[in-house]
Amino acid sequence: MSLTLYGSPYSTFTWSARLALAEKGVAYTLAAAKLGSPEYGALHPYRKMPVLDHDGFVVFEAAAVMNYVDEAFEGPALKPADARGRARMWQWSGAVSDYVAPAAVRGVLVPRLVLAPRGLAVDDAAVQAAAVKATGHLGPFEAALGTSLFLAGDSPTFADFLLLPIIATGRALSEPDRYTDGLPNIDEWFGRMGERPSFSACLPGGS
Repeated sequence: MSLTLYGSPYSTFTWSARLALAEKGVAYTLAAAKLGSPEYGALHPYRKMPVLDHDGFVVFEAAAVMNYVDEAFEGPALKPADARGRARMWQWSGAVSDYVAPAAVRGVLVPRLVLAPRGLAVDDAAVQAAAVKATGHLGPFEAALGTSLFLAGDSPTFADFLLLPIIATGRALSEPDRYTDGLPNIDEWFGRMGERPSFSACLPGGS
């Protein structure tokens, strides 16, 4: 079996896909995503990360990759067995992608961790405004985790694995960029997620 995940270990969405693979116990090769190359463009028409290639079957977008991994391989289920649980999972997964990620990833992490190290100009006011927005978008997650161990019930699902890298990276920022402050339920959830072997196995630079 040939299984290759294209992406960067520092990409939050690639990290999410890696968490799913680790949870399922699936061996794979992590390969660099050469976003500007014609070869990569043939794999992902929008030149984003991640992309999974399983024996020539190619799928892109983190949620689709995680769903494929969950259904194609043996191992613990990564989504609820019941319809309501799955609805909650997809609800929160969509909220991560549509609200949290644009503010936190594109608004804060990319400028601070990608552009600034390359010597490119960063608008500090815009980054700080994005951090405030990201904290606001995390408010519903904070409320949900006040009544549930994980976003869709008693076990982690795709939604948790999508959110985890964004929270983990945000916690390492300094003020006023840090968008994870003042969210005690998310802090407790992060502690639970951080205890899972998949978290340490997928830490950027750690594997």
